[in-house]
Amino acid sequence: MTIMLPFLPHYLGTLGDYSERDTYLWSSLIYSLTFITAALFAPLWGRVSDAHGCKINLVRASVGMFFCMTLMGFATTAWQMAFLRLLAGVAGGYTSGATILMAKEAPESHAGQAQGVLFACILSGSLAGPMLGGFLSAYVGMREAFLLSGALILLNVLATVFLVREAHVSRRHTAKDRSRKRPLNASIWALLIATMALLVANLSVEPIIYSIVDGIDHEPLATSSAAGIVLSATALGSLLSALCLGRLADRYGAMRVAMVGFGVGAVLIVPQAFATDAYTLALLRFAMGLALGGVLPCLKAAIKHLHADAGSLGHIMGLSTSFQYIGQVAGPMMGGVVAAYWGMATVFHVTAAVALACALMLAAVTASASQVRDV
Repeated sequence: MTIMLPFLPHYLGTLGDYSERDTYLWSSLIYSLTFITAALFAPLWGRVSDAHGCKINLVRASVGMFFCMTLMGFATTAWQMAFLRLLAGVAGGYTSGATILMAKEAPESHAGQAQGVLFACILSGSLAGPMLGGFLSAYVGMREAFLLSGALILLNVLATVFLVREAHVSRRHTAKDRSRKRPLNASIWALLIATMALLVANLSVEPIIYSIVDGIDHEPLATSSAAGIVLSATALGSLLSALCLGRLADRYGAMRVAMVGFGVGAVLIVPQAFATDAYTLALLRFAMGLALGGVLPCLKAAIKHLHADAGSLGHIMGLSTSFQYIGQVAGPMMGGVVAAYWGMATVFHVTAAVALACALMLAAVTASASQVRDV
């Protein structure tokens, strides 16, 4: 699904006589639409997983993405691309469905590790997709890249149908069951807010990373190459962290590990504002990725631990995914607005404050939970 990112503005330029400004505006809109609709529909698909099982929901999502991605290769206007991206957000949700399935199937003692491995796979795909897209668009063609991406998703449909096994299929809830459901407690809400804030912390500098690198020493690399290294360093740290912190969460508690990750991440974000060369910035971003990259699986595992009603776990996980998507939109927007009005260095300070606030919030929730157990 990320194959299109390297060539999306150029592809839009072939669909009509758009100015450079209009091309950038359309690219931003088309890219964001999927996250907006996905955020709105994620809780619904979570309920579908609760009622009918996760596997059928995964098949539905992959079939929907197959049609949307394939049809993008035949688009003739930016409006058609926008509609298809909008529809992809409505019909998609494969990764959120996989998160729900993993939460339901994994043993309680390995919930953090399972979510960590899954998140590492998702992150690997998001890293490999743009690289593959850049190669395909240059040597095969942009429309052909969409068609090949559709073919890959079709393989995903077949793999899901024939390889995925689901042992715990939830039953449909009766009116009596629904009447017994309790509202979400403060701990769950804290985890949902922390999920959104995590994405804000990770993505706040992405829209301005080129400008940040351009203002510091990056010789002998070009600005774009140095900016790519800085972003890749963050992703690499996150990938390694996702594989490790999940296991620590199973051993020491998901909430505690997430709290420490936010705290260490806040400490590592502040000096990024004072980096004088791209290599120091890349090293700090890599360390930040190590601190924050594994926090998301910990938050998912903590939600599973705290939410006692297994029959509605899909709905809660879907809600968690909605908060993720909100963070994916809010993070870059916050970074751009803060940089425009208060300067690029302030973005790092505000981001560190967000991470620190989450660490304190999770510390308060952990202390409250400990007091309840003592009583």
